[in-house]
Amino acid sequence: MTANGNSSADPSTVPSSRKKSEINFDLLKETLPSDVDPKLVDEMRGLLKQHTDLSSVEQKWLDDNCLRRYLRARKMDVKKAYKMLAETIKWRRSFGVEGLLLGDLQTVKKESETGKTYVRGNDQTGRAVLYMKPRNQNSKETKGQLQQLVYTLERARGESIPPQEKITLLLDFKGYSMKNAPSVKTMRETLNILQNHYPETLGIAVCIEAPALFSTMYKMIKPFIDPDTAKKIQFVSKTKGFKEDSKAKRFMEGLFNKETLETEFGGSDPEPYSNEKYFAERFVPEYMR
Repeated sequence: MTANGNSSADPSTVPSSRKKSEINFDLLKETLPSDVDPKLVDEMRGLLKQHTDLSSVEQKWLDDNCLRRYLRARKMDVKKAYKMLAETIKWRRSFGVEGLLLGDLQTVKKESETGKTYVRGNDQTGRAVLYMKPRNQNSKETKGQLQQLVYTLERARGESIPPQEKITLLLDFKGYSMKNAPSVKTMRETLNILQNHYPETLGIAVCIEAPALFSTMYKMIKPFIDPDTAKKIQFVSKTKGFKEDSKAKRFMEGLFNKETLETEFGGSDPEPYSNEKYFAERFVPEYMR
């Protein structure tokens, strides 16, 4: 741990249950966030005393790492960070995050059965990899899609390897069309959740073969995207294929673990998505245990 309580990029901080060989510690050091003055965390903690009705789960969720994320998201401005956090507490209650994660997950399972969004493996910095494949869209219901999104974000955060807290998003646009494109409303609500209620969660978003249709929609929603978030979005073309000595291949090899990356992206994991296997073991966040 550093002097202010942040985790350092040291092999000893990686859980023994995870392979330390999965982590490139030089890359990890580059991706870990900057330190936060403990006094600012204490100020946030003091403001949180106004919330006298926090549940035991909420109290565990509101650990120092959580407060640091909101402080970083608001450039260390305590008042703005607290306002943002208070809005998230309100949102989590109205959305029903706890009930969603501890419930029967029937809606999430139904939304997930085609393999449109799921978590699999980690990149070289320990970030969990969240795959999104819009071509497998099987629903037009915004509520169900957002429930699956929140479940998947919680699962991705939980499957990142400490001290890593962020996630990697891999968006595969193969087969993307108007038929499977989300509505602008769904995209805006997705961005709202990502930016305002899961701040400092996205490490990088890798967009594979984004078509002109997506580029048009991206331009429509870009004004609503935080500039810092926009910088994390990378567009990758695989016109030469990931098996060639291409820029795309070198990029993917420099970021992902080949053993856990799916074969269609240059990795060596050929196993197709299985809803049964994905939900065979219930995921429960650490703060709910």
